[in-house]
Amino acid sequence: MEKVLGVYRRVSNLSETTLEGLEHIYNLTMDGRFEETVVLYTDVATSFHEMQMALAVHLPEYEGSEMRKMADDVIAGMKLVLAAYENERDVRPMEVMQFAMLPAYRRWHEELQETLGLICAPSMH
Repeated sequence: MEKVLGVYRRVSNLSETTLEGLEHIYNLTMDGRFEETVVLYTDVATSFHEMQMALAVHLPEYEGSEMRKMADDVIAGMKLVLAAYENERDVRPMEVMQFAMLPAYRRWHEELQETLGLICAPSMH
């Protein structure tokens, strides 16, 4: 059980770092520096993928959960940002970040923190 709790703690910490990365991407985009965010975006997308994999393995109820449905919204937003990097369609990265991806990630992050907090809290006392 301690190993699983360690995974939850790492996922929780990574989710915080990922949020900081997304906010930094958004701020750079607001400053007109979207092209500079490619490497950071790749790191953010990779970290989100890794969190999804860890949760799918170590949180049995994750796949059918509301949190998993929220993750799908994050993924949809990430795909739109990727389309902006690839200059597809008339995707405006700032609007995608502000109105789709960041709000979706924040909702998912909040649900994750609440869920993992309920699981981990008893073991911390």
